[in-house]
Amino acid sequence: MISTQHKIETLINEKFMQKIQPTTITYEIQKPDIYDNDTDKYNVDDKQPIQSIYTYLHDDTLHKVIEPTPDTEYHYVLYNFTDITTKPYVKFLMYNSNNIMKFPNEKAIIENNDESDTDSETSDILPYEDDTNESLDEFDAYSNNTENIEDEYVNEQCSQYLEKNFGIEYVKSNDNYKGFVKVEDKLYIFIDVSAIELNFPENEAFSWIIIDEIINKKMSNNVPICNIVINMFSTNSLIKNIYDENNNIIEYPICVYLCKKDNEADYTNVELKSSTNMSLISDKIEHPIFGNNTMFSTERINIDDKLLERYCLFTSNAIYVLHSNFTKHEIGLINDKSCIRFLHKTNEYWSVKNSSLYLSI
Repeated sequence: MISTQHKIETLINEKFMQKIQPTTITYEIQKPDIYDNDTDKYNVDDKQPIQSIYTYLHDDTLHKVIEPTPDTEYHYVLYNFTDITTKPYVKFLMYNSNNIMKFPNEKAIIENNDESDTDSETSDILPYEDDTNESLDEFDAYSNNTENIEDEYVNEQCSQYLEKNFGIEYVKSNDNYKGFVKVEDKLYIFIDVSAIELNFPENEAFSWIIIDEIINKKMSNNVPICNIVINMFSTNSLIKNIYDENNNIIEYPICVYLCKKDNEADYTNVELKSSTNMSLISDKIEHPIFGNNTMFSTERINIDDKLLERYCLFTSNAIYVLHSNFTKHEIGLINDKSCIRFLHKTNEYWSVKNSSLYLSI
């Protein structure tokens, strides 16, 4: 029994610490400065919260004029800027190509005006499969391009590909084109599709992927991510980070897997459901210690290769339980139980009560 306030404080300091502890993944970033002041900013006069402004890829961030050569490959980086969680994040549409996650791509076609056949060859293009050695020896990212260039555009071939495969009209492809990053002869073309309804087959080939999966996990749902993509994002802060109005980098969420109780009263991950087979049953779990909450695991618990329900989770203010044999009374001493990290049978789990901290990927 805890009889004094001093003992309570000692117990909390020893067993519950609001800081990042070693987890099953080693992350390459330190805790950002913004974590130390994560409360709402208020206007001094009226005490109203000041709305933060977040940006990803300003219009002049990347080089825009596409000048293809016969060896050029177009890789389409379609991204969605999501801001309905506690902080915004970006997700990218990738394609499973021979068990490697890549961006949809095709070979550039250079028109020869001397040829009699002038019909476009892009109407029947399928994603181009690149079997060459993936390296970044000639990595070349263009940034801070402030020139006043009138012919900033997505060329005709790119526009046809985007319309045919994703239903993006020509005008929208130009309006939402943010520029490209060049890696050897590959042009990674960034298209903002946040406000566009994409038309693509709902199958296992396409899936949305977040930065944590690219940089830290280096795979998505047990499928490895292309090494060029990993290195490109890891070494280029302009395409990796979201910035606030003060140009500070904000936290990006981690990828976690939704959990449920299995028949043996233990935990297992939830398999991915199609949009036509969504369940109305709540994903919450009644935990004997944490109570009613949503449970996630940092790594896959299931040993099979089935696709699982992945979520992004913001953990900067999480409480870390540093021992595994905790009790309900000890957890009761924690004031903010919105996100708690704990260990169970060597696996890392997250008990989350604040729904604004997570969202399905």
